Amino acid sequence: MNSSKTISTLLLMSLTIWINANAFCAENYPLGVMKVTYGRSIDDLPLYVGLEEGFWEKEGLKVELVRLAGEQNIIAAALHGDIDAGHLGPPSFFHAVIRKIPVKIVAWLGRAHTGTRCGLHADQKSDIKNISDLKGKRIATSGDISARMILRETLIKAGLTFDDIHEIKGIKLDEAMKHEAALRSQGVDVISA
Repeated sequence: MNSSKTISTLLLMSLTIWINANAFCAENYPLGVMKVTYGRSIDDLPLYVGLEEGFWEKEGLKVELVRLAGEQNIIAAALHGDIDAGHLGPPSFFHAVIRKIPVKIVAWLGRAHTGTRCGLHADQKSDIKNISDLKGKRIATSGDISARMILRETLIKAGLTFDDIHEIKGIKLDEAMKHEAALRSQGVDVISA
């Protein structure tokens, strides 16, 4: 009999603590709790700064970071309700849309710098002023499907194909300083990143 009362008392206390914790959370975070994936990359820096500076909480949102690797795992976790948001690259996003998986873009963490279009970078002193000026130019790409897709769609808008340019594959997308050096040395005319 004593053990039943003890268990009942513990359950009641646990329930009371849980209810009070949820009331505290709802009071302090009117927008609720949002679970967001992170991958330990420089692209996650805004998440870390937001957490460290309390930006999310000031707006009434509690953000919990969830470590997940692999876009398939991020999609699966979202479909199971384990996370609320995560990073997807354009190829995975398009794949999800084709499979009618409900995804929504709420922020773009693109690689383009201010003043550039479609992720194509050219030296400011270059004679490239619009897309049609890409004809005959040396364009460096990483071979990354996202960068290649952006370049292809850009060429199509100008009525061009890959046969109209000189594609140079192998530039690393995460080395912005080397991009600037390559452009200034005139080793390439454009970098698709």
